[in-house]
Order: sequence, then C-alpha cells, then structure tokens
Amino acid sequence: MSEFGRTRDLWWNLTYVLGGMFALTLVLYMVDGRIIDRESVWAKPLKFEASLAIHFATLALSLSAVNPSATWGKVLFAVAVSSVAATAFEMVYILVQAARQQASHFNLSNGFYTAMYVLMAAGAVVITFSAAVVGCAVVIDPKPALAPAVKWGLGIGLIGGSILTLITAFRMGGALDHHNGLEIANASRMPITGWSLTVGDRRVPHFLATHMMQAVPLAGILMASIFGASLGAAVIVFVAAVWTAATLTAFAQANSGLPFTRLPF
Repeated sequence: MSEFGRTRDLWWNLTYVLGGMFALTLVLYMVDGRIIDRESVWAKPLKFEASLAIHFATLALSLSAVNPSATWGKVLFAVAVSSVAATAFEMVYILVQAARQQASHFNLSNGFYTAMYVLMAAGAVVITFSAAVVGCAVVIDPKPALAPAVKWGLGIGLIGGSILTLITAFRMGGALDHHNGLEIANASRMPITGWSLTVGDRRVPHFLATHMMQAVPLAGILMASIFGASLGAAVIVFVAAVWTAATLTAFAQANSGLPFTRLPF
C-alpha cells in the first residue's frame, strides 16, 4: 500500500474510533448526572469526539484532491502519525478527567495539571497543523483534473481555517476562560453548545474558525458545479472572505465582552 493509502486509512480509522467513542460517551452522558460548570462531565468529551471525527474525515476526503507524489506521501504520512498520536493523548486525558469530575482545560491547580494543559495545547497545534499541510498539498500539487473552485475551496478552507483556529484557540487558552465578562449565576446559555447569551464567549469564533475547514471546501464543490471553472474560483474566494470576516467579527465581539447574539454595530 502506498503512503497516501496508509495516511488515508489512518485518518479514516481514527474517524471511526472517535465515532464509536462518541456513541459510548453519549450513553454515559445520559446515565451520569454529575456536572462541571453547569454541564455534564461528559459534555466536553462529546464535543471533542464529534469535532475531531469531522476534522479527520475532512482530511481523509481531501487527500483525493492531491496528486499522489512520493514526496507528499512521506510528508502527509508523518503528519498523519503525529496527529493520531496527539488525538489519542488529548482524548484519553479529557475522558479521564471527565470520569474524575475534574476539568481538563484551564486547570492549573497543581503542577501536573499545568503540564498536561501545556501538552494539550501542543497537541492541538499538531492536530490543527495537519489540516494546513493538506491544504498546502492541494494548492501546490493538485490532481490535474481538479476544478479551480474545489482546489481553492480546499486550500483556503484548510489553511485559513487552521490559522484562524490557532488565533482564536490561543486567545481563549491564554485567558484561561471561555468567557469575557462576569456571567451571573444561572445566566442563559445556548442549548447544546453551552455558549453564553449574556457575556462574550470565545467559543463562538473558535467554532467558526474550526469549521471553516468544512464549510469553505463544501462551498467550493458547490460553486464549481453551479458557476463552472473560472467564475466558480472567484466566487469561492468571496465566500471565504465573508466567512473570515464573520469569524474575526465574532472574535472581536467576544473579546469586547459582548454576547454573540448582540449585533456588533
């Protein structure tokens, strides 16, 4: 099997494992009533399992747009191995902390937790960087028949989404809090996501940044089928610019302490 094939298998197998973990964690979510910060102890593992499964499925699918050269095969396989290892570390720690009813993130209560938090940040960089590498491969060495809108949708979505994800994540991590502002007891939060409806919440721009990696490539496929080669590429650049502007606006709004439900003007 080629290194491209091994890379694809690694990412697909990880996607399947994360999907299975999500199903098991969902059962724990339904039967275990313990909470951390007003949410089930299993809410964070569920969110990470779902988000990472989507992330790696995206990368596995995106490989079909890359010309399977020997050089990129070696690079992408090394990236795949490191991203799988980082994901395994992150998920094991998040699940163990959930089972112990202890926070995995923003927990600097002792030296061990501080060290683990730093290692999780490093792991997040590896996981996010994997998308940027795939995006670069698509832009630099795409398959000859790849439509320009698909090429630029994948390239801008994966690279731009990676950059925005790191910007928003490190701002949130450095602040040691999702929120910007004092949230009163039992303040309103958005169902499922848990985003604050009363103060700035940095998870909103982080969500937009992370899922730019899926939204813009999907838009590229759609634009290619609707507008054709040249016009489709121009439209996808516009779509990516709008998504980026929305992410940065939400980021500025959260950092100013305003909830995402309030218009920024």
